[in-house]
Amino acid sequence: MFEIAPDHAIGLFAGLLALPIALIALRLIPARRSVPGTAQAAAVLMALSGAIHLGLVTTHLEEPVTAALFVMNGVAYLGLSVLLTWRWWRLASAALLTATVLGYLVYIALRFDTPDQVALSTKLIELAALGLVLVPVRGESRPRDRAWYWATLAAGVPLLTVLMGSTVWLVDLANPDAQHVHAGAVLQATNEVATPEQTVAAAQLYAETKAAILPYQDWHKAWAAGYRPGGPSNMPSQHWMNEAYEKAGYVMDPQRPQGLVYANTRRGPLLLGAMFQMQHLDQFGPDPGGPLTAWHQHENICFTPFGFEFSLMTPFAICPLGAIDISASPMLHVWIVDNPGGPFAVDIDPAALAAVRARA
Repeated sequence: MFEIAPDHAIGLFAGLLALPIALIALRLIPARRSVPGTAQAAAVLMALSGAIHLGLVTTHLEEPVTAALFVMNGVAYLGLSVLLTWRWWRLASAALLTATVLGYLVYIALRFDTPDQVALSTKLIELAALGLVLVPVRGESRPRDRAWYWATLAAGVPLLTVLMGSTVWLVDLANPDAQHVHAGAVLQATNEVATPEQTVAAAQLYAETKAAILPYQDWHKAWAAGYRPGGPSNMPSQHWMNEAYEKAGYVMDPQRPQGLVYANTRRGPLLLGAMFQMQHLDQFGPDPGGPLTAWHQHENICFTPFGFEFSLMTPFAICPLGAIDISASPMLHVWIVDNPGGPFAVDIDPAALAAVRARA
């Protein structure tokens, strides 16, 4: 949800290219001065959305239905963006925008596609355009006495925005990626399939790290080495960080991982794995295993004043009221317990963690 799908990036470029063209084209419309600014702004936003949809056609040719929908949406948006003086322009635009947003929600709910930043940005553009379209256009009779109209204008667009955000959020949380289960985690860019050399390098890193941290199965030895627990102690798992190693800036040194991860059990901390961490944001570490050892950076982590941490960000990358938003520098976990997501997964599988705690 917080990344741009590779096949959607071209849509973003098409939209950016269309923006200045739409602004220039708007000035060439003879009757432009008779149209209020809200309608003009809505037209530009619809042209932007139309260009994004058309830009996505070339990367979805193997999906005929999706490609056809992109073409129809794109053409319809571009057509309405120049028909500002049409009598039914406002009604047709509002209908198209609403249908497109709702159609997208149904599309992702049925798992025909997954949400990403290009799609979310496009829907926000369309919602903004819808709000501008619903403002009465000059020259039309204003429905002053129609309570339903003003109720739609005041509450309809916000409700549709909340519906879109909630649907995208739930769809993303209900269909996690084993390698990307922690909401708000941005993965390091790597090749898609590991080469034989990368597979060997990943296995070597795992073996060396596991051998180095096995003594820390006794948490007393981890304490003696300078590791200290951080965060709430009542959570299923907890990171123990070594401040000296953090400040020293060791880079993926199996003998000196910046963190250890323990499961909190009734018999005390149980070692789950190690964590390497870089010192600065956006500074990803080396990835000898390619996609097998991709680092990740947590963005938009929410903290409450009471110390409670959670990463269930909204699609708009904001924290709930009363929480603050922070980011953490890139890290790489090495799990020495059985983890369905793999030994270098972003997080440990909740079911696997529960099984470990139950056996303790």
